[in-house]
Amino acid sequence: MPARRPPQLLTEDRHHNAHFVRRFTQREAEKRIARRPAAYTAEQRAALRKQLEDTKFLTPDYADKTKINIAGLLRKWKR
Repeated sequence: MPARRPPQLLTEDRHHNAHFVRRFTQREAEKRIARRPAAYTAEQRAALRKQLEDTKFLTPDYADKTKINIAGLLRKWKR
């Protein structure tokens, strides 16, 4: 029995795989661009920066307590 080999491509199908890969990557790039939100303008960035100037996300007192709690949880899961 002769060794198996892939079927011979017809002359019109020689570039089929390359065409498929190009088309696939093009569609994926279009999807990626469509899902991306619009970039902020300079004015929008400045407004966000101004909003966040006075925002305190975590007071220093709570930060220390949070570190202690996390250390306790990690110790609990190590056992």
